[in-house]
Amino acid sequence: MAKKWYLRLEEEIKLDEEKNFDDEELVLKSLDNPRLFELFVEKYQDVFFRTAKRVLKESEESEDAVQDAFVKIYYNVKKFQKRPGIKFKSWAFKILMNCVFTRYQKRKRRMNDVEFMDQILYLRDKSENADLEKKEVRDEIESILMRMPEELSQLIREHYLEDMPYSEIVSSKGISLAALKMKLFRARNKFKEIAEEI
Repeated sequence: MAKKWYLRLEEEIKLDEEKNFDDEELVLKSLDNPRLFELFVEKYQDVFFRTAKRVLKESEESEDAVQDAFVKIYYNVKKFQKRPGIKFKSWAFKILMNCVFTRYQKRKRRMNDVEFMDQILYLRDKSENADLEKKEVRDEIESILMRMPEELSQLIREHYLEDMPYSEIVSSKGISLAALKMKLFRARNKFKEIAEEI
């Protein structure tokens, strides 16, 4: 027990020493000791998130973009080439922005492709004074959801109509985030398919 505690303390002391390295050295060293990468993540995660959110607006999309960026920085650190005027930090931000714009473009295509997303926004207004058009759209969406498999229609209700975040749905259904995203993709396609048939 004492030996275990001593080894952990020794590792923490090493981590404190690593804090003095510049970003590039820290990420390079983390290839041998992945725990060191936590220091790099801690240093940049807030500013990365704020930067991503300015473009993507949504927290979950921004978190995903930041996660993608950290993974790419970790696996591509050896490709970074020092040049005058180009810092490692600038290179890391360039990777982040590439991840952000890739997600932005995908979302834009998805939104254009899946027209029901705009219609679903109508359902956010639950007031009794909702005009006739909104009622018609609501009825149309309900009739499409009724024709869908229960699991898929429930996902659309929870995520798009009730604004449930991914984390809450994943937790309640006991599935992975990747599985949830795949199911939502299938649900959107099924919705579109039924809407076109109607």
